[in-house]
Amino acid sequence: MFKFGIIPFIAFCLFISGCHKENGKREYEIQLLFDNGDILTDIGTVTEKESKVKNYYNGNAIYTTVFNDYFFLKVNGKFICSGDLIADGKHGDLYLDGAYTQKGRAYTVNDGHFELIWRDVYGEPLTNSVLTGKWTFKRK
Repeated sequence: MFKFGIIPFIAFCLFISGCHKENGKREYEIQLLFDNGDILTDIGTVTEKESKVKNYYNGNAIYTTVFNDYFFLKVNGKFICSGDLIADGKHGDLYLDGAYTQKGRAYTVNDGHFELIWRDVYGEPLTNSVLTGKWTFKRK
């Protein structure tokens, strides 16, 4: 009789300890404010808990699903990121750099800088295809 009372109790304890927030996943919005006045916005999930990145950079990063799943590397109070961007049938390389502020686990970038290089189907840069501007990043 004692065995049958302790097993449900242990199962209940394991169930309760498994019920917690999803590791700080929150919805964030990123906006690219181009110098020519265009705005490109995307909303995605950000894992606010830092993870270690050891392949090319031995430090901390946060993972986000905005613009094709990026890692924002945390370097000297800045987010640094590079990756592919596909928008309106175009393919390009996006480079982001911006100082972030952190309140609790929430990150905010108000005045970051970016560079976008549009490429052709062979990977060559298009003529006059380097676009620059500012970017913002905030929790929704």
